[in-house]
Amino acid sequence: MHIKTSDGVTLYIEKEGAGVPCIYLHGGPGYWSKSFQHFTSEFLHGQLEIIYLDQRGCGRSDLAENGDYSLERLIRDIEEVRSYFQIEEWYVLGHSFGGLLAVNYTHRFPEHTKGLILTNSTLNMADSFTHQILKGQEWLGITEKLNPINDTSNIVNTFYSTVKQLIEKNLFYKLQFKTPEDEQRLGIIDEALSPQPDFQQYIFSNEEYFQDFTHLTAKVKVPTFVLSGLFDHSVGPRHQESFHFPNGIYKQLVSGHHPYVESPAEFSRAILEFVLDNN
Repeated sequence: MHIKTSDGVTLYIEKEGAGVPCIYLHGGPGYWSKSFQHFTSEFLHGQLEIIYLDQRGCGRSDLAENGDYSLERLIRDIEEVRSYFQIEEWYVLGHSFGGLLAVNYTHRFPEHTKGLILTNSTLNMADSFTHQILKGQEWLGITEKLNPINDTSNIVNTFYSTVKQLIEKNLFYKLQFKTPEDEQRLGIIDEALSPQPDFQQYIFSNEEYFQDFTHLTAKVKVPTFVLSGLFDHSVGPRHQESFHFPNGIYKQLVSGHHPYVESPAEFSRAILEFVLDNN
């Protein structure tokens, strides 16, 4: 289905399952919700009613003709989705970049957030990009001392340069997956994804998104579940150690950046245990 935002952007949404409402916020930035739905639906839909949202400018949603991909606008989109479905209180589940949106939404609208679930989420993109760069250069055998990576433009340019070299060496998959086979399984679903670069280009060129949002974690009082991956070198396997949720529960899986692809049953079971304990 489609809904139109207050500034005229058409968002693609699917709502499936039965139980407690939960909105899923995908990563990327610039990805979509279809892959998460594909791999977890048989496990989650029995106890959660999940709203799968493709963020504006992503996946099957429309581009913003006014070019507004600001954090304030993305948070407003989420709240307008809640209002559209007349949901009083829901779980907010964010993966990767979607975790940054989830934390900001929850901080802004705690009265509508029953619980916060973060999986393999970055709340400091500069830190996560730096981890990817350093890990990638380690795999490439680059040992010379690096110049300080101290601004957004430098971080993004160095990231793209490192990624290009990793792709050439068939090593890029190691940032996100334990095995090339897991990458291939996700790739089959993503063959239907039409790239729309506007969103990602906006995010990667905007200082607003490269702030350190970990300071918000101490202010988020709702029950929070943080899942991380021991081999997640997209966010960093220790990135969650900078979070300070007052009511946080932390669990690390033996997975990469996409545990819902690598071990969907274990991943889903962990989420449902949190939800059941919180109800």
